[in-house]
Amino acid sequence: MFTHYLKIAFRNLFKYKTQTVVSILGLAVGFTAFTFTMSWIRYEMGYDSHNPDRDRIYMVAKVNKKEEGGLSKRVPDALAEYLKNSFPEVEAATMVRTYDNMRINDSLISLHFIETDIAFFDVFYPDIAVRFPEPLPENGITFVTSSGYRILKQSGLSDSLLMDYKTVPQKNHHSNVAYDEINIRPYKLPDERYSPWVYHSKSAFIRVYPGINIDLLQQKLDSIEVDNSMQGVMSYKLIPLKEVHYTIPDADTNIKFNHLQIFVAVALMVILCALFNYMMLFINRIKIRNRELALRKVTGSGTMQLLALLLCEFMMILLLSLFIGGVLTELLFPAFTKLSQIEASRSYFAGEMALYAIGLIILSGIFAFVPVHYFMKRSISENIHPETRQRFGFKNSFTLISIALQLIIGILLIFSTSVFFYQIRLLNRGEIGFNRQNVNQMDMWSLHDPVQLEEVKSVPGVEDAIYFPQAFLPSRGSASTQIMLDKGTPSERMQDFELFNVHAPYFFEFFDIQLLQGRVMDENETGVCIINETAKKLIGKDNPLGEKLNDYWTIVGIIPDLHVQSPLLPIQPTIYRTLKDGGGANIIGSTIAYKYAKDFREKTEQAIEEIARKKDNMPYNRGNFTNMEEVYSEYTKSERWLFILLGIMTAIAILIAVFGIYSMITLACNQRRKEIAIRKVNGAKIKEILALFFRQYLAVTVAACVVAFPGGVYVMQRWLEQYTRRVSMEWWLFAGVFVLVTAIVFTSIVFRVWKAANENPAEVIKSE
Repeated sequence: MFTHYLKIAFRNLFKYKTQTVVSILGLAVGFTAFTFTMSWIRYEMGYDSHNPDRDRIYMVAKVNKKEEGGLSKRVPDALAEYLKNSFPEVEAATMVRTYDNMRINDSLISLHFIETDIAFFDVFYPDIAVRFPEPLPENGITFVTSSGYRILKQSGLSDSLLMDYKTVPQKNHHSNVAYDEINIRPYKLPDERYSPWVYHSKSAFIRVYPGINIDLLQQKLDSIEVDNSMQGVMSYKLIPLKEVHYTIPDADTNIKFNHLQIFVAVALMVILCALFNYMMLFINRIKIRNRELALRKVTGSGTMQLLALLLCEFMMILLLSLFIGGVLTELLFPAFTKLSQIEASRSYFAGEMALYAIGLIILSGIFAFVPVHYFMKRSISENIHPETRQRFGFKNSFTLISIALQLIIGILLIFSTSVFFYQIRLLNRGEIGFNRQNVNQMDMWSLHDPVQLEEVKSVPGVEDAIYFPQAFLPSRGSASTQIMLDKGTPSERMQDFELFNVHAPYFFEFFDIQLLQGRVMDENETGVCIINETAKKLIGKDNPLGEKLNDYWTIVGIIPDLHVQSPLLPIQPTIYRTLKDGGGANIIGSTIAYKYAKDFREKTEQAIEEIARKKDNMPYNRGNFTNMEEVYSEYTKSERWLFILLGIMTAIAILIAVFGIYSMITLACNQRRKEIAIRKVNGAKIKEILALFFRQYLAVTVAACVVAFPGGVYVMQRWLEQYTRRVSMEWWLFAGVFVLVTAIVFTSIVFRVWKAANENPAEVIKSE
């Protein structure tokens, strides 16, 4: 019997080839995307799950409005010791710096390397018994795991060095503190003149005692002030170890966690779209087969047998979809792991895929059982006579509702993706206050004999160059100062301003920065400054030229806001002063920025690298070159990847809806051939027959837009709020999406209806 059901199911699927292919591909692609993204999220949330005490371990992040997300993982070097000594809730505290790559013998190898202190194992793995000599050697003690030893051995590290390394048990690499090699050394101040609170080189982790009220501890960390720290009032936030990876993602992360969550929602909508499509086609095929099913009842088939027959066809489609989804998962696995940067085996995703497949089968089976059971409970006479009832003036209301749901999802995705595209375009191509095109920034801190400015200018392809005492894009060298304003409450008067030392006037000329008011500073001036628009607004005067800040800097010019940070960060009020005023003349040769001619980037880097090698008699690390255009583009890398993925899923959702409409029009035309023929005999024109079909689908399209547009506006407004610069949703965007969707719907029905309307009525009547 089961074999018989399979044969009938296969014949019906082959009979409706277009609908079958659309259903299978839609479900397969949606399932693949959903599996990948849900597995990705589960992987992100599973960090350090091998550690039984991970709920007692926290990263202590510094609240910093200049960092994306408002948190910085780099904290003062003295923080861990302070926390251990000052807070009885803290059982152990350690400072950690992690690296994923190491350079050995001029080769870059993939190795999890950690620099830390003797409290590392007390915080993360107290079960590992480690003894340290007193005092620690100046170069510290190095521990390696078995895998780390193999990597170092293969990299060519000398046996004499490896003999001094101590072994340590291997722990899971799926960790925020994954390690193959650990170097534990005593802390040494970079400069004895300053406090260790000034230097921010590592991350702080703490282990708290069992039963500690974390909320109370967090309240204590909201405001900390340490004597002689030179940091003022500091605020810190506790991040559970399991949440660290996606709360403060690494700089090279391709897609951020919140963007990943968006893609999961989109993938789920595509699955629902494909499921609605298939349910619609499946139920309409049941309607077409009403007489067949009635005859089967007459010949003795029971309700359960008919249910098994139809569900067999339904499950065949579903299983084929899951099989193709599995094949797609296998084919796309290398690209996915490269994008996600996940260190997991295929078996991990195979298990996840099986779990989601079982869930989809159960959910789909429940959805399918209800309508199938409804049709099976109908009497034989109800199945023989076609349904003529109308709801809301339309026949086949279930079909129209299903198409409407698919169109709502498609319109929502088209609208959101369009807004997404214009926002990314604004961020990457919009005016940012300065010219970042074809500009390289080169650091020379490691060179004993730095490359001189004139040597850089003499390189073929270099159009201009300036000394650059501070990193500009990205901003790594800005200081801050407090300015007393003449307005507001006492607490509002004292405001933090960023402070940049610039090589004036060459800095403004080099980056094509336009003055809004005033003049440019001279390099020999002191006590003068230029401010940005944000600072001008904060000061609150239309013309602040000539005003003095803190009774020292006289404002001589105003420039636009320079967008040198992530677009998620607000522009800070900024003061630009001369090198002479800022005491930066002694480090004028630390960095050089230069413009290169188009297509000359590689050649100029090679030439400058050769100059450095000859002068310093040592290789110059190509990584010391920073391209400003690439740095700025990196800020929106996650958005650009998400846009690509959303574009693909939007296209799939629209194709599912289009083929669903085409399939239903095909079925409707086959069912209404006689009606169309009679209308033609009675004088109906082709355009009137087209209008007969188009009227229904135009009404469905309008209804779908009425639902989708408000939802899209709400979602995108919430999303756009995070950016300092954002697009506005103009009327033409709504009109464009409506016209596009209407054109897609009309195109999907016009060909099939046109063909049916042009058939010879006499041939149709005879065939009927």
